[in-house]
Amino acid sequence: MQRFLRLSCFLFATGTFWGAVFSAPPLAAADADSAEVWKTPYLALGPMVGHTSSSESRIWAKSSRPARLGAVVGTMPDLRDGRHVSGPDLVADSANMGTVQIDGLAASTRYYYCLLLDGKRVMSPPYPSFDTAPPEGLPGHHRFAFISCLGNNGFNAAPSWADMSRTNFDLLLLLGDNHYANTTEPDKLRAAYFDHRSAPGVREVTSRIPTYAIWDDHDYGPNNSDGALPGKERSLQTFREHWANPSYGEPDNPGIYYSFRRGPIEFFMLDDRYYRTPNKDVNAPGRTMLGTGQLAWLKRQLLDSAAPVKILAAGSEWQSHSTEDCWSNFRKERDEIFSFIDEHLIRGVILLSGDRHFTAAYQVNGRFIEVTSGPFGSSFINSKTLPEMFYYHGGSRAWCVFDIDTTGFEPAVTLEVYETGNGLTHRREFKWDEILGTTKLPPLK
Repeated sequence: MQRFLRLSCFLFATGTFWGAVFSAPPLAAADADSAEVWKTPYLALGPMVGHTSSSESRIWAKSSRPARLGAVVGTMPDLRDGRHVSGPDLVADSANMGTVQIDGLAASTRYYYCLLLDGKRVMSPPYPSFDTAPPEGLPGHHRFAFISCLGNNGFNAAPSWADMSRTNFDLLLLLGDNHYANTTEPDKLRAAYFDHRSAPGVREVTSRIPTYAIWDDHDYGPNNSDGALPGKERSLQTFREHWANPSYGEPDNPGIYYSFRRGPIEFFMLDDRYYRTPNKDVNAPGRTMLGTGQLAWLKRQLLDSAAPVKILAAGSEWQSHSTEDCWSNFRKERDEIFSFIDEHLIRGVILLSGDRHFTAAYQVNGRFIEVTSGPFGSSFINSKTLPEMFYYHGGSRAWCVFDIDTTGFEPAVTLEVYETGNGLTHRREFKWDEILGTTKLPPLK
């Protein structure tokens, strides 16, 4: 109505008001045209680039209504050389979400793309692009960002996404508490995802940077949820709807854990909720964070890995003096993993975590470097100085980047910490002996 009044005033002032009124189509016809327009599917959320290897990429999207998802992909910005790739049907049962997989790509190549709904382009130039990974096994220089604790509402993390869009990195890892729905009900989980993904910075970053995720308690279920949670199967299914990860658990062991490789770095993304023994059951037989199947999978993957740098990522902190909701409360299983790494001479392991609403770095057991990143959008919590802590950043929203270069004689590992609104606030270059744990780092006083 307001648009009609503004248009009427303009036409009256120019002397064309009455001609416009009498030449307008009947109201019923205009309504019919509008109805037809709204039947056309459009891109409601996304695109979000997910797992991207040297030969394939996966792109997630949400349509406004049921439609067939597809893509046009090419190496020219205007897609003159684009080829059409068919994807899945987006259906109402999964809130019209899905992932199109693009195969047959060349390594170390920039590809531009446009999504299709029912065969029609639903994006306008300039088209976004992504870079495929280099061939596996080659030395290289890579940067990956990692975040956690995004906040109760999408606007909480919006400033951090805006800052992040101006920073250079190759991959993005979300380490849990990606929203705070605190439920297993799919409609509420979806609403929380949709709220967060509506921020413009989310699309700016994830439409071009391969994005990977695991969960922690608040995006799995209520606070401190564990494997006894009723309805956890619904949380798992809803998580799978929203991310284009390379895989989810194993055929005989459901969950969200997986691994992937990017150049000289292998990532092991862990599920710290689906099989967790309740935190307070400290004397429970078979007490576990990962569950028997996932623990066995992790050991096999570590043994098979030839990557010089290996990233173990979990939602919960690994350090020895954390809360009851972290690995310090499951120390027997944690130390079993650490002993396995040492006994089999597995080198180059770095630990990542989130959850704590501050950013800190530790040398766990005097051996393993761990970095906890956050909060990206949540309220911040201050920590006291802890025995294994050698770096601490609190009192603001923050996120981290690891810069890893394996082209030299020994890998060069650098940590960067970014504070929302203030940019880079800390940069630390690690000696390789510090990563291996043969050099001890002085803790904070």
